[in-house]
Amino acid sequence: MAIGISTLIPLIILDKNLALIPQYMLEGVQSVPLLAVPFFILAGNIFNTMGLSKRIWDFALHLVGHYKGGMGHVMVVANMIFAGISGSALADAAGLGLIGIPAMEKQGYRRSFSTAIALCSSVIGPMIPPSINLILYGVLAQVSIGRLFIAGVVPGLIIGLAMMVTIYYFAATGRETCPVQPRKPLPAVGRSFVRNSPALLIPVIIILGMGFGIITPTEVGVVATLYAIFLGCFYRESSLRQVFVSLVDSVKATTMIMVIIAVSTVAGWIYAYEGTSLKLAGWMFALTENRFILPLLINVFLLILGCLLEPIPVLILTTPIFLPIVQQLGMDPVQFGIIMSFNITIGIITPPMGIGLYVMMGVIDIKFETLVRACLPFFIPLISCLLLFTYVPQISMWLPNLLMGAP
Repeated sequence: MAIGISTLIPLIILDKNLALIPQYMLEGVQSVPLLAVPFFILAGNIFNTMGLSKRIWDFALHLVGHYKGGMGHVMVVANMIFAGISGSALADAAGLGLIGIPAMEKQGYRRSFSTAIALCSSVIGPMIPPSINLILYGVLAQVSIGRLFIAGVVPGLIIGLAMMVTIYYFAATGRETCPVQPRKPLPAVGRSFVRNSPALLIPVIIILGMGFGIITPTEVGVVATLYAIFLGCFYRESSLRQVFVSLVDSVKATTMIMVIIAVSTVAGWIYAYEGTSLKLAGWMFALTENRFILPLLINVFLLILGCLLEPIPVLILTTPIFLPIVQQLGMDPVQFGIIMSFNITIGIITPPMGIGLYVMMGVIDIKFETLVRACLPFFIPLISCLLLFTYVPQISMWLPNLLMGAP
């Protein structure tokens, strides 16, 4: 509603035909790559409602539960695996939070610390393919979504490692009580892998399928959904009622996202008509022409917007503005897509409007201010990773160039 009203006013001032509004709204959502969005949402919901997330948690527990920091590392690794299925940070946070946070509390972890780990590690979700954010960016920037997906793999792994280092620091210094699990014998780890391997295969299928050009991102969404339904039937841990709930939740989420995309398309047309990106570029280059300062200013601007708006509106409204600027700096659009996706995802854990904070309050009984305080230390590794991806393009570009060739 806010975006719609703010676009209606300039159209009236410019004396434009208001029939442009529904025309551009329809044009904004008539895109084949956007077909992948509802399928990834559905796949993530099916994994959550059918109990398949428990299998990811079980494997991560066998793999890293014995390290110092214990189940904090398990939560991060589980998020890294689940990121390859849902494409949504909020789905990761809610799905794994319901499983992991009570389990961590039983082991002696503080609720606030456990919830902060679940929420902050969920920012990996939109980085490791598939990613709803990267699909939308690819449509807006006219960039290969396959290249964007592959480009997010290495940054996603780096974010996960940075989170694990931070958790290890809290455990090693005694700042947090982090009981560890007994080391599982290698045969037990192997059995866990075999038992849960069907639920772990989707990320591998996605990366290899797109990397070698076998399937498109849209087809990946369909495959992920059908595979999730098959696993639900295979494990016999679901019911028709749960499938129905997954479908209803997916329709609601898809409708919300598509309405935002449709309305934001009108705002994007106004930006283009008014030459907003050129004016902003002129202002920023007048302020400084330093190739290192300008990306920093853009990151700061996006982080501030992320405090106030949800990620998808920020992505849709700012991509047409900032993309021409970074291209003048010589930055590859794929690298900028990774930077932008990560930057705006940090917004879900940033007060006052961080939607992830409110989602976790709904999942776990915890006060807003308590959760914010617990999340603050994790901003250090997250912001450090953001700067690393900004100034070291090889991190984002190495893998897509290796698998798909240089652009």
